Amino acid sequence: MNEGSERKPRVRREKNFIVEENVDAIRWPRQCAACQGPAEVIENLTLERTLKVVGKIRVEVAGIPYCQACVPKIRRNKRLDKVRYVVALVAGIPIGLLLILAVARRPGTTFIWIGLLMLIGIAIGYGLAYLLVKFPVKALLRGRFVPPVEAWLLEEKKRDGREGASVVISIPNKAYAAKFAQLNGL
Repeated sequence: MNEGSERKPRVRREKNFIVEENVDAIRWPRQCAACQGPAEVIENLTLERTLKVVGKIRVEVAGIPYCQACVPKIRRNKRLDKVRYVVALVAGIPIGLLLILAVARRPGTTFIWIGLLMLIGIAIGYGLAYLLVKFPVKALLRGRFVPPVEAWLLEEKKRDGREGASVVISIPNKAYAAKFAQLNGL
């Protein structure tokens, strides 16, 4: 590639933004991604995953701008999600065990049902964790939590037919997402 040529990311938009190539060439609007105020803090997301096609891959989504006021709100939101996951496991595993005990008393219960019942119990625990933790906390402390820009790696077949890893970027703020799309040629 020539030094004078500019690398452009290959981005497509579905529900979220999917970056197929050149994630380091993504351009972010110079505003807070949460409230669209002036950008004061830059955050980088490091993604790591082992994919069957390419092996272990590590990608950095760099330059996500936030204002100083939104950074603590974003951290609170991330901590609340971690608490919700812990509560989901703490509540879901006993629920799954109770379901297993209830079904295992019947003759002819197959082993495959045990795993499925545990999965159902964890799903019920996840729903209870949302209803008992996240929903009331966000309702009572409205304005103290802001969802962050999130990213994750996806193994997929790309538009040109190759298989590989793409980066999915989720931007909760719709107005900021529209500016991001415009800046990256969508």
